[in-house]
Parts: sequence; structure tokens; C-alpha cells
Amino acid sequence: MKFLLIPAVILVISAPGARAFASKPDPKAWQDQAVWYQIFPERFRNGDPTNDPVRDSIGGKEWLPASWQVRAWTSDWYARDAWEQAKSDSFYWTVSDRRYGGDIQGIIDKLDYLRDLGINAIYLNPVFWSGSHHKYDTFSFHHVDPWFGPDPQGDLAIIAKETEDPATWQWTSADKLFLEMLKKARERGIRVVIDGVFNHAGLGFFAFEDVRAKGQASRFKDWFIVEAWDDPATPENEFRWRGWHGIKELPEFAETAPDGQGDLVPGVRDYVMAVTRRWMAPDGNISRGVDGWRLDVAWMVPNNFWRDWNALVHEINPSAYTVTEIWKDAHTVTLDGKFDATMNYEGFAMPVKGWLFDTALKPSEFAAWLDRTRATWPAPTALRLQNLLDSHDTPRAGSAAFDGRPGKDYKKSHEFDLAVGAKVSPQNNPDYRWQKPDQRAWKLVRMAAVLQMTYVGTPFVYYGGEAGMWGANDPDCRKPMVWDDMNYDAEFIGPDGRRVGPHEVKFDRDLHAFFRAAISLRRNTPVLNTGDFRWLSKDDAANTLAFERFEGNARAIVVFNRSEGGQTVRLAAPDGWPDAAVSADFVSDGGSAVLRRVGGELLAEMPPLTAAVFLP
Repeated sequence: MKFLLIPAVILVISAPGARAFASKPDPKAWQDQAVWYQIFPERFRNGDPTNDPVRDSIGGKEWLPASWQVRAWTSDWYARDAWEQAKSDSFYWTVSDRRYGGDIQGIIDKLDYLRDLGINAIYLNPVFWSGSHHKYDTFSFHHVDPWFGPDPQGDLAIIAKETEDPATWQWTSADKLFLEMLKKARERGIRVVIDGVFNHAGLGFFAFEDVRAKGQASRFKDWFIVEAWDDPATPENEFRWRGWHGIKELPEFAETAPDGQGDLVPGVRDYVMAVTRRWMAPDGNISRGVDGWRLDVAWMVPNNFWRDWNALVHEINPSAYTVTEIWKDAHTVTLDGKFDATMNYEGFAMPVKGWLFDTALKPSEFAAWLDRTRATWPAPTALRLQNLLDSHDTPRAGSAAFDGRPGKDYKKSHEFDLAVGAKVSPQNNPDYRWQKPDQRAWKLVRMAAVLQMTYVGTPFVYYGGEAGMWGANDPDCRKPMVWDDMNYDAEFIGPDGRRVGPHEVKFDRDLHAFFRAAISLRRNTPVLNTGDFRWLSKDDAANTLAFERFEGNARAIVVFNRSEGGQTVRLAAPDGWPDAAVSADFVSDGGSAVLRRVGGELLAEMPPLTAAVFLP
């Protein structure tokens, strides 16, 4: 594999019209070179079995049988333990109560694995104290979940002595281990961004518990949207509150004005700002803190708050990265709220699945979609968008590719499916192909990964995507990580409880090697990080695409053949492209591809279902 050498970079910097270094280094430059890896902590690695969750740590524990226990990490996903069968006949009614024991020590144990993979930026799903496996129903934003650390009971005792006043906050054992994880990640050149959920909390959130207990006498009574207070003169409890999307387990924080025109109420605002300072500069030291935030349901928090919050974040640490989670048009909140970027669902994940996985979009339609969304972002923001294929809220890429079927009405159906999960899970769709993906599906995933590594924006890998994990929409996309040092039960049982397997579950060494090489290509080819972009070919009839990344004299050509047969892709030769035939520096399927010059054209000889990257 060949890469651009240092002299080429010098030419990029000094060439006329190229971007020049500012007199003062850009503190956010690392964001352009980020290769992201999303970790769902409870499902990543159980590094310390002594801190495994107990029944009393789980929200809604009153509904759990006394026989509840931690689930075996390597067990058949759809098979069910005795306590699950005792609670319900349905897999989907009990799976959310499972715990596998993933923790902070598990992340620490695998930092070298991530560094070897080429990862230099981690996005962590919530790590704060919560009663759920996903941690979006937070009990405390100023403490890491006690069952992620080495001394859960000791941590609970510390927390019980605190109030909302930051002067009372202590560092628990879980907090300290989290800070140690940040230190060890930084030593390996890895930055860490954490998940902030500032629209709602959980039923166990300290302020909400106080409101439920004391009613209008609570000093936190204004923190939440109370629809009705309890009347002590009646036997029933009339207390009602607004929950996120109507989910009562997620009480919403109150705002000073309706429809997002105000701010978070002062008590909540002050608390969130204090939490932000705590994690970004522990004890006043930014070198010990997080490198940024991913903001869940960002569109449901007022932009008046976000502007002030982002100002605080970037005052504390000018290099910090803040990124919104918005599935559709993210521009208003992201730009007006002064965020650095957004998770690029609308401008990347959706169209990629529409073309590469479903073939419902033609190459020209796919290219137009990318152009339309990319052009609306300022250039610095476009370079820092997180280009994801999957996440904890979508089917895994392998399953999306396996389920993809020609002829879907993508604009009316699949975009909706991706957004709300109505048809991308066997829970709602008995025809969904939840089984282990075939080799054709993995070829498509590799093509999509090449696009991630070469397109404008930063590549984003969901944990286990590099290891061959598959799964439908939530909850099936949240299986325990498949590691190469564990032996896993085959998947014999289907989602309806019938025996259908076996589907072998194991760490895919070949796919891992592919991702490692693709990430290396990205990180060692500067033009793929910050270069300009233009299309070279869009052929609907042949189902092929080609584009160029260029910056000064540095350039790269990327060609995609989505068709089921070999294709010769014709594209205009960029200025300065060599006359000699060029073998691909990177090919998604491990085969070969060649780019030949014929007059003013380049002819790329491409195998079926293949993406290739050519460097001069």
C-alpha cells in the first residue's frame, strides 16, 4: 500500500489557492483528522466482574423476578434465561432488563486494541448514573454510574451525602476510574467525547425524586414540566408530569418559554453548567477532562441555552468538540447553537443506505443528495461532520446491507424506517432479515466503509462493526461486543423463540484487518482528511460513481462499482494525473483494480461490488 509522502504535503501547503496555516495553530485541527469509534459501555467489555449490576441497581426492578441475574456475555442473543421466561413470553419485553456487566475497566483494557485499529477519537454513550442499560434516564449527571466502577456501594454512600451544590460533590471510585481512563486514552493519542442528555432525566434523578416526595414544597418544583400536582385531600395521586416523547420514565426539564424560545429554567441551567465544568476541567485541570460532548436530542433544548453552553465549553477548552444528534435537518440547531458538527444521519447514513444497500437511489440521485447536504454547511463544519453507517439507534450496517432489497420506495419508506425503526426489526416486521449477513452483504459494507474513509467529513465506526457484528434496530444492535479472546454460542434461536440456527458468532479477523487498513489509509493520506471534493463520474446505467479529493498537488481518486458485474468506469482525467497505468492503492474486496489513461480519459477496471482508491 502506498501513501503520500511528506514532500506532497509541503506542496499542498505552498500551492497557490491552497489553504495556508494560520499564524496561530487551529486548536480544533484534530477534529478534521478524527476517526471515531462509538462505545456503548454496558456492552463493550466486562473488565471487572466484581462490580456487575445487581437487581436493586435496575430501574423498574419491582417488575423483575427474584431469579434475575447478569446475562452471560457469550450467550445466544435471542435465547432467554429463566428469569426472562418467568417475566414474559416475549423476548422484546425482557431484553431491556438484561445486563452484561460492561464497565470502565473494560474500556481501559481495550484502549490498546483501539489504538492498534487506528482509532484516535472515542464517543461514549452515557456513562452517568442511571437505572437502564443505555443510561439516557440519568439519576445524576455529576457521577459516573457506580456499577461502572470498582466500589458501587461505597459510591452510593458518597452520593447520598451530596446536594445539587457543586461544593458538596465528591469524586467516587467510578468517577476516579473514568478520569484514569481519560488519562490512559490521552497517553495513546485518543480523545474522548461523552454523551450529554440535557433535555430530560430519569425517575431516579435526585431533583425529580424530591419533587415526587415533597410536591410543591420541593425546591426543585420548577425544574420539570408538571402537568398536575397531587391533591393531598384525595386518596389518589394526581401528580402528572411531561416525559420525553410521552415516556413518563424520562421527565423533561422545564424551559422559561414555550416552543424552544426561552432557556432552561435557572436551576437546571446552573446545574448543567456546573456539570460541564466538572467533566471538562476536573478540579480546574482541563488536561484531566473530556475532549467534548455529543448532545442527545439537541433540537429539544433551546438554542438560547446552547449558545451560552457552547461558549462555556470552548472557553474552558478551545479545542473541545461539540456535536448534535439530529436525524433530519440539523442546520438550525448546529449552526445557530454554535456547535462544531452534527452526526451526519441526513447527509450520509441515509443516502448511503439508499444507494449501496437498497439500490433505491441511482448514482446520480445519491450524488445529488450528498451535494445538497454538503453544500449547506460551512467548509470547516463539513470537514468535521461524523459520517456514520450505524449506531445504537439503527440496524447495524451488515444487517442493513443484508436486508436491502432492490426496488424499495426509499424516499417514502426507508428514510422513515431508518428514523423510527418501524420496519427494520423483526419486532415490527416478520420479513426483516435478522440472520447472519452473507458475503455479498459484507462486500457492500466494505464499500460503504471506503466511502466513510474517503468522503468529506470524519469516519465513524460503531463498536463491533470492524469485528463482523450484525443486528436489527434497537435492541438487536446492542449485542455484547464480539472479542477474539472469547468463544461465543452460535445463534440457534430466532426472535420468535423458534430454533432456526446455527449462525456462527465469532470475531471476523479478515474484516478487522480490512478496517485497520482502511483507517490507516485515511490517517496517512492528508488529502482524504482536508482536501476539496468533486465528482468525476456518475453513471446510472452502469451503477458506478467516481470522485476526486484534491488539495494543491495532492489528490486521490475513488471509484465505486455497485453493479453485480465487472465494469470499466470512464472518467475525465484530472490535470496532472500520470500517463502510466496505476494500480489501486486500496481495494475493498481485497482484489485488484487498475486505472489506465487513454487520451483525456481514465478507464478504471473494477470488479463487481468493489470500491477502489487510487493515488498518483
